Amino acid sequence: MKSSHDFRSCHLCLRTVLKPTAILLLVMFLLPSAPLHAQGLKKVPFPFSPIGINCLPWFVAKESRIAEKNGIEFDPVFIGASAVLFQSMLSGAADFSGSGGPAIISNVLRGGDIIQITAMVPRFTQSVMIKPDIKRPEDMAGKKIGVSRLGTVTHFALQTAIDGYGVKGVTILQMGGQPEELAGLVRGSVDGAVVSPPYNFQLKKQGYNELVSPNDLQKLTEFITNGIVARRSVAEKDKDTVIRVIKLTAESIKLVQTDREFTKKVIMKWMPMKDPEMLEQVYRFATENYSKEGFVPEGALRSMTKQMVQSNLVDAKAAAATPVTAYYDNRYVEEVKRSGFFDQLWR
Repeated sequence: MKSSHDFRSCHLCLRTVLKPTAILLLVMFLLPSAPLHAQGLKKVPFPFSPIGINCLPWFVAKESRIAEKNGIEFDPVFIGASAVLFQSMLSGAADFSGSGGPAIISNVLRGGDIIQITAMVPRFTQSVMIKPDIKRPEDMAGKKIGVSRLGTVTHFALQTAIDGYGVKGVTILQMGGQPEELAGLVRGSVDGAVVSPPYNFQLKKQGYNELVSPNDLQKLTEFITNGIVARRSVAEKDKDTVIRVIKLTAESIKLVQTDREFTKKVIMKWMPMKDPEMLEQVYRFATENYSKEGFVPEGALRSMTKQMVQSNLVDAKAAAATPVTAYYDNRYVEEVKRSGFFDQLWR
């Protein structure tokens, strides 16, 4: 129990300290003079969200110095909400970030130029966790289920489950974030919550039921939970940096797969937990969910756009008039693949 409390306390502390204004200042006013070992490296501020297993390769890139090997001074910075993360990018504070999913579609339809460059996690990693006495997806009818915010990945995961199992009468409540969802479920203010690792593992250990798993959601629809996103205008002018960030991410995924002990140390540093069993579960989950190459699946963007229209999260006419290619660009991953980099990395 103590490990669960420690993790929530750390995450809540970060969310309290890193208010949106402070986050933007942090990204925009990074120290102007790099340390001696970093001279000559390309500085790449890299806001990401959330703190969790979906962002692990970028933590590994930072801690292993893989980024420096690729000529990048890599600076992952946690930002809590995708809206604030994208604001920081559009303001010019960062050209790349770790994000994905519905936020890309909303941004493009509102006139932004932030697109998906890779799909590092091309699937749902969320679980619908529920009170122990609720046994079937159909039993969500009439229940209150918490998500972080409407329009986020947690909301999409729940809506996919509701639609896929034909459930009616579910009340969806915005909780603010996954720590708040977990707390709400434990307190009894909601009957269920949609969370990613390690929160789902914590809840399982406390006796809660995984009503819908990531594998169940994957069978229902395509999705993109996380990946590299970039401003299209910047990527077209600075292809070299895009390629380098793709490569350092792929190399970090390989290191996750091949160096268990180092990866566990990184997990413990960025996602503090003391429970060895939970740490092993998180590590195993990490080895199973990253794409080795990161091509963006067009079908996932089509599915997400359709669901956003059905949920009235975007303007239907604007979505109909926008080609799916406006949301992503696979040219950079294709170039890395043609170079033989992936074949050499994974041989």
